[in-house]
Amino acid sequence: MKFNCQHFQENYRECTKCSDVAEENKRKYILQNPSRKKVCKVRIDGCVITSQSQRKCDYLMIVCEDEASNQTESVDLYFVELKGRDLMSAVEQLTETIKYFQSEKYKFTGKVFARAVVTRVHIPTSSIDTDARVLSLRKLLKKLGGDFAYGSVQFEKDRI
Repeated sequence: MKFNCQHFQENYRECTKCSDVAEENKRKYILQNPSRKKVCKVRIDGCVITSQSQRKCDYLMIVCEDEASNQTESVDLYFVELKGRDLMSAVEQLTETIKYFQSEKYKFTGKVFARAVVTRVHIPTSSIDTDARVLSLRKLLKKLGGDFAYGSVQFEKDRI
């Protein structure tokens, strides 16, 4: 299966909205979109993935196309976790979600990014950068052409 807006709009209508902002509990991820590309925000936790035993992130943002084009291939995917204080738990949720979609035979056709927005980062950057879970996620994302980044309260560094 392909990652594109059409697939999620048809199969997960109640989970999918056109939006480049994800927010909850005073944490916000903003995908800056001056190019005005179509972006679908898909609620993963409790909507696309309903299993309580499966670890998953909050949202998937799919950069689908320019508004004027008929392109249906996904360009970039942003997996987003809006978390309290536990950055490492967010890393695990992001990793498990990406692996879940790989196991479900979704085809990654663009770059894949993982973003965590936490209330506050309580761990020194040097400890984060050497943590095995972070290294594993970064290795996975490197194969998919993307990267991992995190911020506190509001993350708006990504630009399409």
